[in-house]
Amino acid sequence: MENNLTFQNQTLIISPRGISKLLAFKSKLTIPFKHIVGATIDPGILKDFKGIRSPGTAVPGLYYAGTFYNQQEKLFFNIKTSSTPVVIQLRNEEYNRIVIGAENPRKLVEYLNNLTYSN
Repeated sequence: MENNLTFQNQTLIISPRGISKLLAFKSKLTIPFKHIVGATIDPGILKDFKGIRSPGTAVPGLYYAGTFYNQQEKLFFNIKTSSTPVVIQLRNEEYNRIVIGAENPRKLVEYLNNLTYSN
């Protein structure tokens, strides 16, 4: 379960690939750079309580996909538990945080955090 990431017109576009489109109930997320607060790598988030799935799919130990509500927070997950989780903190968006798997998580986090200085 991976994601295609596209950067165009000051926007991050996250497109779940393959079966994860169905499992996550989303074909893509479009986030303006100015709404990205920052990003981190957080392996612990996969062990934390995710909240209530609605809609979404979860197979603990394998993957999490879709929308989860947890203590006043709305999160989007699309990640295999074997992947390194990239957590993207947002403002003025449908989701407070997005948790995804990416091909090069460290490079993605560095890129997204550099965006926050230019916004």
